[in-house]
Amino acid sequence: MPNLFAATLGQRPEAITVALDELHARYRFAAAAILHTEPRLSGIADAHDSLKTVLAADYPDLPVRWHELRRVTGAPLMDITDQDTANDYFRGVLRVLRDYRADGFSIHLLVAGGRKAMTIYATLAAALIFGPRDRVWTVLSPPNLIREGLFHLPPGTRDQVILVDLPILSPRLLPAESAVLDDPLALIEHRRNPRQALLDRLTPAERATVVLLEQHPYATNEELAGMLGKSTRTVENQLQGIYRKMIDLCDEAETATSKRQVLLDILAGRV
Repeated sequence: MPNLFAATLGQRPEAITVALDELHARYRFAAAAILHTEPRLSGIADAHDSLKTVLAADYPDLPVRWHELRRVTGAPLMDITDQDTANDYFRGVLRVLRDYRADGFSIHLLVAGGRKAMTIYATLAAALIFGPRDRVWTVLSPPNLIREGLFHLPPGTRDQVILVDLPILSPRLLPAESAVLDDPLALIEHRRNPRQALLDRLTPAERATVVLLEQHPYATNEELAGMLGKSTRTVENQLQGIYRKMIDLCDEAETATSKRQVLLDILAGRV
């Protein structure tokens, strides 16, 4: 599986090449991808041009792909200034990363070269789709070591730079959720309401059992069966099916001593 070096570009292009120098010693990259806003009018023109020149001169064998992130309308994206531009930036980063993963790349994403809000949104996008082979990196260094115009650290100073592998967990996306990644904000909003997310996955009969349990949390299976006009075995089977669907939404449910209690916690909004 080929490795891809990806980075968000802001006004600190030097952080990108400093990190690439360090990562290049550990991994063989088949390509690099630079994600950026409008390159001429958004305040990153100098950073964009200088980084392009340095990468072409110092990494001539590394194909570099430049990705301008745009508004959902197709208009240029200048900066993150409000909720709408933040959402557009997030969607754009997610789309680029998702496409590279679909092409079979293992992605090494650097989130140290962009503005703070941009690095946060890039990290959130990675957390939504990255797998166990993908990595998110940031750079730690003494103040002023990575400074304007210094694209490669001088000898004797590289050991002062630390690359931190951020702890990103692989997501558990259900097939239906993967299908709506074109609208990640809708998926996130869906995940914020686990009760509704669970109810949406249940059959009408399972939903009726869950709603009744929510109304009578201390009822036994036999009592639930009596209120539903079903056999106890039927209610037990329905609950087992409900628990399996619940595990897809909540990792803790798989090892919980009482899956019934986890279900009640989800219904009550405690999870």
